[in-house]
Amino acid sequence: MAQLRLEQRPELRQILTPKLIETLKLLILPKIELEAQLRQELMENPMLEEKQREQEDVKKSDEDIRKWKKLLDGLKISSAQLRSGSDDSEISDPLLFTKYEKTLYEDLSEQLAAASKNERMQKIGEFIIGNLDDRGFLTISIEQVKDLLEKSRTIEPPPTLDEIENALRIVQTLSPPGIAARDLRECFLLQLEDLDLKNSLAYQIVENHFEDLKRKNILQLAEHLGASEDEIENAFEVLSHLSMFPAEGRGMTASVVEPDVAVFKDENGEWQVMYNDGNIPDLVINKHYYQLLRTADNLNDDAKKFLLQKLESARWWIDALQQRKNTLISTMKSILKHQRNFFELGPENKRPLKMETIADEIGVHPATISRVVRDKYVLTSFGTFPLRKFFISGLASENGGEIATDKVRQRIREIIDSENRAKPYSDEKIANILRSDGIKIARRTVAKYREQMRILPARMRKR
Repeated sequence: MAQLRLEQRPELRQILTPKLIETLKLLILPKIELEAQLRQELMENPMLEEKQREQEDVKKSDEDIRKWKKLLDGLKISSAQLRSGSDDSEISDPLLFTKYEKTLYEDLSEQLAAASKNERMQKIGEFIIGNLDDRGFLTISIEQVKDLLEKSRTIEPPPTLDEIENALRIVQTLSPPGIAARDLRECFLLQLEDLDLKNSLAYQIVENHFEDLKRKNILQLAEHLGASEDEIENAFEVLSHLSMFPAEGRGMTASVVEPDVAVFKDENGEWQVMYNDGNIPDLVINKHYYQLLRTADNLNDDAKKFLLQKLESARWWIDALQQRKNTLISTMKSILKHQRNFFELGPENKRPLKMETIADEIGVHPATISRVVRDKYVLTSFGTFPLRKFFISGLASENGGEIATDKVRQRIREIIDSENRAKPYSDEKIANILRSDGIKIARRTVAKYREQMRILPARMRKR
């Protein structure tokens, strides 16, 4: 007869605490939103204050100002030598380390182009993005999307429900997390998935017991899920850090963008990465309130609890800001190493690069790289660019390497520009020329890239 035995097995499990979730969210925040949250925390937290600048700090600050002036002077000279006009709509004024505006629609459309290489999926996705409300929700059904696309005849043949579902799933992977959700429940689920919490108790509650969650019925949830009341309360704490509105108040109107880092050559000709910490002060623990807490005999329990909570929050802010800075600088230095030709010669010289490559080099998970480059921008002598633009796929070449798709597009444009207008090249002819250059490419891929560059087919280019 078989014996029943109880065994203890060690198991490693990543537990995302609310503070860790906030650290991940801080990593994602663009600089302008980070400044706003930091100002709010400084107003509300007596334990946190700006570090008073001593003489050495003033000297360092003055030196930073001189560096920035020299950097901007250098950018002014180099930008004057650049050709006017560009196919890259994401390039802004190269003389400015300042803010410029971009609508959430533009931002999502650019993310979609990077996330999906399928032209049909991109068109459906752009239609979905165009139908989001100011909160970032998709308020029409998949069936309504299908009907509208059939009537508009913008995509032929009209997409199926499965295609629309697939396009919606792609849009829902974009930033901000929760975008294109159809209701609050789906919005929470998308945010939890973005935080790698799909196997968490919080996810189970939202997915299967959303009505109990809305009623905050802790006892019933504990009974249904076989969990303790403390575990349910911890899950509630995690959920309290999620956003109710995917667009985070941005709506679909213009938002402000500010570069987070700059890449430039110093006076010795060495490449440097500079972190833009303007308006992000050095933080320290307030000595007065910390001393008050240490001699807490004169404080009642509520005051002690309040100050302890604020002390924990202050320490978290100090550590999280430093972690954000270190990760962003390390990521940018690694990108610079792989994309040196871009910074030396210009945007058309980007190479294929995967997030996994950068993650391995700086010792983090690829998901961390995805978060740190999200909505972050770098100032270069060629303009201001989103960090995600440096991660591009490539086509195989005959020598076994890869050629960046941006470079293939550039070569297609060169071929078309040099063609005889009386006998323009067909897509198949262009594909043959590229193959003779050592680039493995199909005719349909040439057609896709040509359409992305808004170049007419051969029969319409003929003169």
